[in-house]
Amino acid sequence: MIALTPVLLLGAASAYMDAREALKTRRNELVLVAGAAVDGVNQSVNEAQLLLGLFKDDVGTTQCANIYDKLRPSLPSLTSVIRFDADGMALCSSAGKTGFEMSNPDWNRSLQHELPMLRTDAFYGATTEDWIFAVFARVDKPDGSYDGSVAIGLRARALAGFARASILPEGVEVAIADIDGRVFGSEHFAQVSPDWVKATAETRAAKMFVLARKDAPRMDVVVKPVGASNVFAVISRESPGFWSEFTLQPVTSLGLPLMAFSIALLAVWLAIDSLVLRWLTRLIRIARVYGAGHYTFRAGDAMGSAPAEITELADAMEDMAADIDQRDKDLKEAVAVRDAAVKEIHHRVKNNLQIVTSFLNLQGRQLQDPEARQAIAAARHRIDALAIVHQTLYQHERLEMVSMRQFLTGLIDHLAEALGTDAMNITITQSYEDIERPADDAIPIALFIVEVVTNAIKYAFPDGQSGKIAITLESRRDGGVLLSVTDNGAGFDVGGEDAPQGGLGSKLMNAFARQLRAQLEITSEPGEGTAISLYMPSKQKAPA
Repeated sequence: MIALTPVLLLGAASAYMDAREALKTRRNELVLVAGAAVDGVNQSVNEAQLLLGLFKDDVGTTQCANIYDKLRPSLPSLTSVIRFDADGMALCSSAGKTGFEMSNPDWNRSLQHELPMLRTDAFYGATTEDWIFAVFARVDKPDGSYDGSVAIGLRARALAGFARASILPEGVEVAIADIDGRVFGSEHFAQVSPDWVKATAETRAAKMFVLARKDAPRMDVVVKPVGASNVFAVISRESPGFWSEFTLQPVTSLGLPLMAFSIALLAVWLAIDSLVLRWLTRLIRIARVYGAGHYTFRAGDAMGSAPAEITELADAMEDMAADIDQRDKDLKEAVAVRDAAVKEIHHRVKNNLQIVTSFLNLQGRQLQDPEARQAIAAARHRIDALAIVHQTLYQHERLEMVSMRQFLTGLIDHLAEALGTDAMNITITQSYEDIERPADDAIPIALFIVEVVTNAIKYAFPDGQSGKIAITLESRRDGGVLLSVTDNGAGFDVGGEDAPQGGLGSKLMNAFARQLRAQLEITSEPGEGTAISLYMPSKQKAPA
């Protein structure tokens, strides 16, 4: 394929050069036709100018018709002969009408400034009722002062006939145009862009353009000036279509190398597909099988008649999968041993904490001071919370995460039993979403709840007052978790002097909130109860 690339590039270069040469040939052909057409028109205009110079003094003020009759056989395009005075008013005309003004006063002013001859652009003649070109000759008095002019009109369409007098190639049309782009003698269009004509007038050289027409083929148009006048020959023919020789020749020059290149490319693609791509697709499927954990799949059996290199790669993948499978088993065994050891540690810690709790119970029964017994009970509750944390961890399959629903339910049930809420006629309701939190958060959360519930029972329901405590745990849209504890007890003024802000329980709650990097909020009104909320931000869960 690489070897054929230079051939393709050479073919493209050859096609480009052929296309340029074909365009140049076509342009030169139209330019040659334009030259012949210009010669015919130019000869007619020059002849008219010569005859006007010979007969201008014979026109006088009454001989317009006679001069017209003399010139008509020599000038078939002649439409009128008119004599104007120095002010540009018609003194006589071959049509018999007089007293009208010159069509363009600028022509008269130009003749007044000693211009001997003047060729005009195309204009619509009022007397001839047709588009004409005019040639003016200045008439002087014996003293040399301006005495007016004699004009002869040449029919535009007739001049176009002179342009077509030469032998034309097939499909070529010749017409004439004025400086404003008006076209005379064309069967295909009556106007070309004035910019084309002006560009040709500036250089006085033939130029080729392409005329786009609605619902008709495009035309190649050559515009060439006729002598020094503002008359232009317009030579046109349809632009070559796709199936013309101008298109087929470059296409053929490029087509053969392109066909060879395409056939070679197809052959290479088929070979690559048969020898490489088909087997690579199978290797990709095998890799996905191994990625799903099916390491016992034999990759070599799926290769069949694959090339030796592909078969070797499949065997290497099979060996790699076997090594990964063995390492996976070793890791799972190591993790299982580690988990068993950690669970055993949590179990023993929990047992030791229960022993400490038993010692505190024995010690508390021997105390007579109510405050001391209350302090021992508070310490026992905190240690019980730690024991429940360790119990939850060794009972849970995943050591790094804790199911908050199971954990909090066990903690609150144990705490309610230890505090004797049933005997106090205090109801605790629980509502937890199925949320998991890192094991490191379990201890501060447990101790926080112990302090909140203990304080609620201690302060919210004095003198054996009954009531309700509601504990909820819910997730937020941002991934955070909101823990709420509310009661319908006595309540207090949060900003008042009696607010329990300096006690040990309040200090511990703030400490646990900081440890969790959580936001603690306490709202309460006297007689309306208390609501304590702890918002814990999202934490990335450990992998399963």
